This record gives sequence, C-alpha cells and structure tokens, in this order.
Amino acid sequence: MPYLAAIIVGAALAASGAALQSLLANPLAEPYILGTVGSAALAAAAACALGLETSLGMWVRNAAALSGAAAGLLLVLAVARSSKNRSKSTIILAGFVVGSFTGSADMVVMQTLPPEQFADLSRWLYGNLSSPDPMALAVASAMVAVSLAGLYSQNRSLDALALGPDTAATLGVNVKKTTLATLACCAAATAAAVSLAGAIGFLGLVVPHAVRRFTGASHRRVLPASALAGALALMAAQYVCELADRRVTAGGVCALALSPVFFAMLAKGGLDGSSADR
Repeated sequence: MPYLAAIIVGAALAASGAALQSLLANPLAEPYILGTVGSAALAAAAACALGLETSLGMWVRNAAALSGAAAGLLLVLAVARSSKNRSKSTIILAGFVVGSFTGSADMVVMQTLPPEQFADLSRWLYGNLSSPDPMALAVASAMVAVSLAGLYSQNRSLDALALGPDTAATLGVNVKKTTLATLACCAAATAAAVSLAGAIGFLGLVVPHAVRRFTGASHRRVLPASALAGALALMAAQYVCELADRRVTAGGVCALALSPVFFAMLAKGGLDGSSADR
C-alpha cells in the first residue's frame, strides 16, 4: 500500500511540475504554487477540529483535504481572473497569497487540537505514506490517472506555449483553453496527491529539471519520464523511511535528498531545459 501511494503521488507531482514550469514560463514553478497545500491542510485540520474524523473515520481527512485543495484553486483562479493584469505572474502571486494565508490559518486551527491529534496531523502534512486509507487511495488513483492523461493530451500545445503565447497562437494553439485545461489537470493531480500524503517537498520542482537533461524539452517525452522518475524517487524515499523504522516521513526524506540535487544543478549551469532558458 505505501509503495502504491508513492507511485501515485510521485507521478502526480513530477508530471504536474513539468507542465507548470512550461505553462507559467517559470523554472521555479511547482505543483504547490497554486496554493493547494495550505488549502488542503486547513480543510483537513478543520475536519479534525470539528470531530468529524473521530466520528466518521480517516477517510474524512482525505475528503476534506481534497475539497480544500479544489476550493483553494478556484479562489486562485478567481483572483487571477478579476485582476486587471492577467499575466502568468498573477496566477503565481495569487497562489502564493492563498497558500500563505490558508497555511497560517491551518496552524491556528491545529493549535486547538489535542496533542495526539496534532502530532498525527502534523506527521501526515509532512508527507506520510505509511498507512494510506484504501478508499482515499482508490479515489486518488482515479483522479491522477485522468489528470495525467489530460496533461499528456496537451503535450503539443505545451511545446508551442513554451515558445511564448503569441507564437503558440500563430501555430493554431488555443492559448486560453490550453492554459485552463493544464491548470485544471495539474490542480486535480496535486489535490489528489495532497489528500493522500500531505506535502512532499521538492519533488515536483527538481525531478522535471533533472529529467529534461536526458529527454530534451518535448513534453511527449518529458511528461511520462517525469511521472516515472517521480514515482521511483518517492518509492526510494519511502524505502529509506522504512529502513529508519518510519521515524521520518517520505516527504522529509525527499526534501533532504533533492534540495542538494537542485543546488548542484544550479551550480553546473543553471536549470537547463526549463522554459525560462529557451
């Protein structure tokens, strides 16, 4: 079960990161940039504080996290849509603000929980894959499969968008439709991943850059390769977690292992293959 969860979450985050980096023309773009983590955490903490998890079961936390992530995305898109400056940076800034606000509110709500529940929820939020709920695993699997299929169907449009929206439009790409479809697929995949395992740091940021060094920039190769590499990386992190008798979480292992990799890529010539470098 933990390794199946690792495959689902790792594939979702890495493929979403690859798509967002090109769509937003930002090498630092990653799945959580849409504000999904803070929103999911706030909803899960609220469900715990209201006693819903205790009375109805663990699945309530996953369902609340999924609903919260979706609500956070809708808020980000609403803010970006209402802005006079509808640039890609507006989406990034809106996601940052929503994520920061909901993340802070989450900590306030968590302070009201009993110590045992606070510790359990905190561990889950830092990427705990050890005991996934079977129902949540099934729902997340379906969402990620549909989302990744949707992303792959946009691979040619994403290649064109990486050249700039004006160039993409001249090549026959419906820029608005592609943007909304890609954001929706990334958000759904990320929301499913967060609902299943909390936040897994650095995976969606580092893996796509590493993959592009071997596959090139074509999303026909980058998206499936990123999904595979992300799944393998998180499975390895879960294996290390089990070797440590689960004293650490897979999310913590990923952050510790991948942050030096990111620094190494920067030191050896920057983020080659990112949309910002083309």
